[in-house]
Amino acid sequence: MNDVIEEIKKTMKRAISGPAWVVDELFKPLTEAKSLYEWHEDYGAVLWWEFPIGEPPFCGTPLDMDWAGYHTHWTPITVPSTPAPKEGNRP
Repeated sequence: MNDVIEEIKKTMKRAISGPAWVVDELFKPLTEAKSLYEWHEDYGAVLWWEFPIGEPPFCGTPLDMDWAGYHTHWTPITVPSTPAPKEGNRP
């Protein structure tokens, strides 16, 4: 996933006329982990990480019954848009 994001960032930096750092700033919410203390229940389920990363993230909230309690940082879940139908397929 990080490779895909980096390729998208490179493409965008070539395409814009402004400073390249703007592209990096746009992607920070997707790639920078936030502290446990920055999470609020209004964010809902997110991906929880323990650093250094040694296992896949936990998906959920600290309010969940199966919350392990050792995750210290989180990143939002990016929800993809609905894909376009393939040619020949009907909705």
